[in-house]
Amino acid sequence: MTSRLPRRALLGAAATTLAAPVLAQGSWPQRPITLIAPYPPGGSSDNVSRPISQPLAAALGQNVIIENRGGAGGSIGSAAVAAARPDGYTLLVWPTAIMTISPHLMRLPYDPAKDFTPIAMLAFGDGVVAMNPKVPGVRTIQQLVAYAKANPGKLRFSSAGNGTITQMTGEIFADAVGIKLEHVPYRGSAPAYTALLAGEVELQFDPVAIPGVKDGRIIGLATTGATRSPELPDLPTLRELNMYGPGGLSFFGLAGPAGLPPEVVQRLTSVLPGVLALPEVARAMAPVGLRPNFEAGEAFARRIVEDRAIFGEAVRRTGAKVE
Repeated sequence: MTSRLPRRALLGAAATTLAAPVLAQGSWPQRPITLIAPYPPGGSSDNVSRPISQPLAAALGQNVIIENRGGAGGSIGSAAVAAARPDGYTLLVWPTAIMTISPHLMRLPYDPAKDFTPIAMLAFGDGVVAMNPKVPGVRTIQQLVAYAKANPGKLRFSSAGNGTITQMTGEIFADAVGIKLEHVPYRGSAPAYTALLAGEVELQFDPVAIPGVKDGRIIGLATTGATRSPELPDLPTLRELNMYGPGGLSFFGLAGPAGLPPEVVQRLTSVLPGVLALPEVARAMAPVGLRPNFEAGEAFARRIVEDRAIFGEAVRRTGAKVE
């Protein structure tokens, strides 16, 4: 099954073929820059965008405006960037899924491999397997697996939307341990977390749930990163428990439309390491499981291509679909 976007979101791919403007050396930027976060406020893309916006503005000498444009698993906001003029004034803060997962699950109005200029990685995300405490007799990840096997079809998990890393983490986990979970997509991480708190679903696989685990409103069973989360160091990772199959890591990147001038890319990659190294940026991201991390150039491009292939195989193996 595929997901069709609203007609207003089907922005013509022809717009991305506009000739890139010729920029005088050092001339960019000369006006405010818009960073589109393709999910509603309060989600992980928002939590990456806002901490970097002011220091990035200071480094570039122009205002940086955050615009939340959610819907369709992040595809509506991403489509707007893909169709924007490639002049460096409209950029996308994107989660892993936009470039690596959505293409395997959804009918998109753009080609993630051709219609963007990847610029740099901004952060890694350490998700948490969070559970509503009303699930009876379950306080560990092993008990969760046993409960799911004894009660097939009773556990639901919320995600930030179809084709997101928060969907695929749940799908890969369920496949790895041999259980069935019902996927319930929402319009972003924040509403998916609200659903978990309200008991509309039993589980969530998302960094946004970390504060709720720390203050005891929900139960943390494991984390989803490559290593233990600094925010929840006592929780094991799914990988160390051998409860996670092949799947890429959750990260966030910056991209522009295809044809972005090299001068713009070079300017951004020259200032971003300093922005991401600021202690205040790390402090702002940490509570929601985000860790600033800079990567650019061939290494970053290779990561995207490799993860796209890894997640494509994960979609085929798990039978993940849009709801």
